[in-house]
Amino acid sequence: MKYRLKGTITVFLSLILTIILSVIMGITESAAYTASRMKCELATDLSLESVFAEYNRELLSRYDLYFIDTSYGGSTPSLSELKEHIKDYISYNIDPSKGTFSLIKPADFTSLTLLSLDIAEASYASDAAGRVFKRQAIQAFEDLHGISAAKKLAENAGGLVSEYNSSEIADQHPEEYQKELEEELNDIDYKIPENPAGNVFDDWDGILSFVLDSGDISHKTIDTSSLISHRNINKGTGLHGGTVDTESTLSELMFDEYLFDKCTTYTEQHTKEGADYELEYILYGKNSDNANLRKVVEVLLPLRYGANALYIFTDSEKKELVEGIATVVCTLLLVPDAAEAVTDLTLLAWAYGESVSDVVRLLAGERVPLKKTAADWKMPLWGLTSIRTNARPTGQKGSGFSYEDYLRVFLIMENKTTKCMRAMDIIEMNLRNTAGNKHFRLDGCIEYVSLSAVMTFKGKNKLTIDRQMSYMSDF
Repeated sequence: MKYRLKGTITVFLSLILTIILSVIMGITESAAYTASRMKCELATDLSLESVFAEYNRELLSRYDLYFIDTSYGGSTPSLSELKEHIKDYISYNIDPSKGTFSLIKPADFTSLTLLSLDIAEASYASDAAGRVFKRQAIQAFEDLHGISAAKKLAENAGGLVSEYNSSEIADQHPEEYQKELEEELNDIDYKIPENPAGNVFDDWDGILSFVLDSGDISHKTIDTSSLISHRNINKGTGLHGGTVDTESTLSELMFDEYLFDKCTTYTEQHTKEGADYELEYILYGKNSDNANLRKVVEVLLPLRYGANALYIFTDSEKKELVEGIATVVCTLLLVPDAAEAVTDLTLLAWAYGESVSDVVRLLAGERVPLKKTAADWKMPLWGLTSIRTNARPTGQKGSGFSYEDYLRVFLIMENKTTKCMRAMDIIEMNLRNTAGNKHFRLDGCIEYVSLSAVMTFKGKNKLTIDRQMSYMSDF
């Protein structure tokens, strides 16, 4: 009986020990699994953070933009190259002995192995018609100036646009009245000598030299065929996360101010190897500095012509002066009926001469009032004998709109997508002139990545880790 009792206790203890060992082994296995999963998550997180630390330094330095250049200094951007970088970082993070030359490897109770890595989503700078880039540009502008100051600058620019629109100078078309007057004079068989306002708008090739010396104009050309707005581009998965608005008028004004911060115009000193007149290119997209500046002048000159014509017909002193001269001339030529038409045509010519003077002053960095008064008028009547000679800068800053203010108005009126794509053209042009970025492409630059990594724990249990990361938001 005693023998049986002793055997019973032994069996009982054996069973208890088996259960205890099973629990211990289960806890150990569970802890190992949890540790392995934690290690997988940390390895993936660290790998993503390491890859996002590989942002293009030149792009950040020049334009305050964070993007991973997936070309990594090569000729072609590649998502697979980004994937290989992530894989490489993960392999180092899950294997402490990788890259070491020690004969004794440290103990690794997890034995993790990366089976596969898939990038499910990636957002390029050019996605959503460039709004991925635009969103970062607006954020950079806010960070640089502070949110309140950035909004104030944008609102000031908006005030200029409102002032321009309320002036209604864009609604004036004196060239149409000019043609009517010339036809009227032809009908009464009066041959007026060519006046300063006549036919000048037909000579677009010469209009720039009319207001500037050729030596003051950049003749750099732009190879637009290789730029992002002119080629087929990589497509990503668009905007992800973030709270920065890209569609409101205020955000558009802030984007424009960002462009003014980062891009050059005619009135600034130019030291870059790319285009000299960058904002002019963003507006008109021509393939040379000369052509882009000429386009600005082609827009400015008619605007100023309309504003000056609107004023000069309300200036009784100028009108009486011209009317007296026209009456005498027409009487001597035996065509008194032409006096009224000659008066108005001469007034238009005078307004045009003043407009040339306005554009010359704007290009010299001076300011010109949107609407003139007698005190603001610079061109004397006798100056029409040689407009080009007599349209000169005054040497005084003046008041009113500057050349840049007009560009601000033109920018806000430009198509949003066109403006954004041409701004990216400028960035590509300039980055390609820096070391290691010869083939730089913004449609190869990534802001956001979503990936799925599959690893094995001790060669049998699969662990799947899904992660997202972006420069614009936390996930």
